[in-house]
Amino acid sequence: MPNSQLFSVIKQISPETKTVVMVLLVFCQMFLLSACSSQEDKWRVSLQQQALVSDTKLKRLKNHIKSGNVANTRILNHYADIISQNKPEMSMISDALAEDASNQGPIIRSLESRLSDANSDIPLALSGGYDAVNKVFQELSTIEIAANPDTYNMMLTDPINVLADMSDGKLARVAALSKEASARMNSADNFGAGSQLIGNPQYGSWNSNSSGGSFWQWYGQYAFFSSLINRPVYYSNWGRNRDYSYYNDYGRSAYTSPSQRQGQESVQRRTKERFNRSGKKFNSPYAQAKQTTSTVARKQAKFRPKSVARSAPKTTTSNYRSSSYQSSRSSFGGK
Repeated sequence: MPNSQLFSVIKQISPETKTVVMVLLVFCQMFLLSACSSQEDKWRVSLQQQALVSDTKLKRLKNHIKSGNVANTRILNHYADIISQNKPEMSMISDALAEDASNQGPIIRSLESRLSDANSDIPLALSGGYDAVNKVFQELSTIEIAANPDTYNMMLTDPINVLADMSDGKLARVAALSKEASARMNSADNFGAGSQLIGNPQYGSWNSNSSGGSFWQWYGQYAFFSSLINRPVYYSNWGRNRDYSYYNDYGRSAYTSPSQRQGQESVQRRTKERFNRSGKKFNSPYAQAKQTTSTVARKQAKFRPKSVARSAPKTTTSNYRSSSYQSSRSSFGGK
């Protein structure tokens, strides 16, 4: 019943009854406001807890990197030094790739930026309801996953294997099949040096040309890769014939920001529409994971960010501890 009709009815009843009804209405309004405030407070606690967990995990990862406790940082630096010594003309690109062995690399800087953005989004999310809150919570949870030292260690295999390929076979790939075996098993095209990094938004982006197609453009410090091949890499061809890379086959869900994911989905959608207009079919480049070593495949679990519970946990301490060590749980405080 609309408020105008409700107050019209109230006017027609006795003063005594009217007083009782008005008291009940005020009580109901206070109860609803209290419930809303209580729910918002619970969400705020959940978001702040997860933000603290993610921030702690990221700081811990940076300390591990600085202390040399992430094994692949040492390999990446070693491979970069060898390439610089044996191929001085490639020293700039090898040095750029070696940045990921430090806290100044694009992967760490991207995680820091994402955490800052997620924290900034908390106040607006609280006023936007459950879906908005859950969206921020999942991003914070995903950052926690990405800050796991073992996961970061695997992310470094892509730049390591790029350097291995640049060594003309003198350096071995890490946690991956040989270049020849991988191309054969995955029916992959050769997209030139740096191909493991194509599609990874830390190193470049997909740009549209005048005909509506999308091509890969390296960021400035990685532009040297463009000089090593004589043709642009188009999304349509790459998407159908790419080879294995850790980012594209396992790490994408954790190491891609919401805006970067939207960009990837937009390129995929435009390409699919363009193919449909020509009567052709285009499948997602990520529809099926490419083949790699069985060891890597066994280690990788599906990344599944947590969801914020509609009711906050009863205690904060126990849930802080559980979310710190069980990043694959399906809900905050869930089973």
